[in-house]
Amino acid sequence: MKHAVKLIGLICISLLMPFCKQQETSKEFAQSSAKLVAEKDSCDSPDAPIECYFVNMPKQLSSAMIIPDEKKDGEKLIISGTIYKKDKSPYADVILYAYHTDSKGEYSKKGDEKSVLKWHGSHHGWCKTDKNGNYKIETFRPASYPNSNNPQHIHSAVKVPDKGKPMYINDFLFKDDPLLKKPLNSYDREKGGSGIVDVKKVDGIWVGKRDIVLE
Repeated sequence: MKHAVKLIGLICISLLMPFCKQQETSKEFAQSSAKLVAEKDSCDSPDAPIECYFVNMPKQLSSAMIIPDEKKDGEKLIISGTIYKKDKSPYADVILYAYHTDSKGEYSKKGDEKSVLKWHGSHHGWCKTDKNGNYKIETFRPASYPNSNNPQHIHSAVKVPDKGKPMYINDFLFKDDPLLKKPLNSYDREKGGSGIVDVKKVDGIWVGKRDIVLE
């Protein structure tokens, strides 16, 4: 009798082992899937939240943002200015992010971009205002989107040092752009005041000034 009970027990164990192993495998698969989901880059999207714009920036920033023109076929552009607080006092340590199209109006890529930068392309950069709130962008003049009536523009966003949520500011636009439509204030969709910059050519370089007031 004892042998019979033992035999039945062994049979039950042998029958349950594959089931238990299957359950364990399913559990491991579920854990692995959950880990993959958790590790998925939530910033890898054209509609990524604004916080993603500041994820892959360099650890050290100066007040000058330099966006190179790898193909050397664009017209050099320098925009400088001051970022102010609502009370018009200079706003130090504000991080400014900007990105724009290439000279053909496309968000061209080098291939090593990460997260949301895969969508913004290679022509992007960051800078941080100095103690006087000053910033400078050295880049090249972007082109309008191919076969469109959209004016030339530079997208931009800022992150203030007070741990507040980053915010979009009005695009940088160019006063001499024939594609600008009136009224000009129709382009003021975000913060930072008018983004329309009066640019002039100085020694072959487009130069302009834009002061930004953050309310």
